[in-house]
Amino acid sequence: MDILYFIRSIIFLVGGLVTIIFRKELNNFKNHYIVPLLIRFGFKSKVKNEIKTYYQLGIVFIIISVILFIVSITP
Repeated sequence: MDILYFIRSIIFLVGGLVTIIFRKELNNFKNHYIVPLLIRFGFKSKVKNEIKTYYQLGIVFIIISVILFIVSITP
């Protein structure tokens, strides 16, 4: 068992679960703090609700976590 891949899989699993569970809070954080900072540095912004995107990103993180876990347990 490769411990480094196992640790990476746990990190991606936690990231995916946090992204799915707290998607509204992540969207509010982005709209209130990140977007004004990007506007200040000259980037254009498209402020919209991207709650569905956070759900999809969480699913991708969980899939990566499963793949890393399988790699960590194979000899």
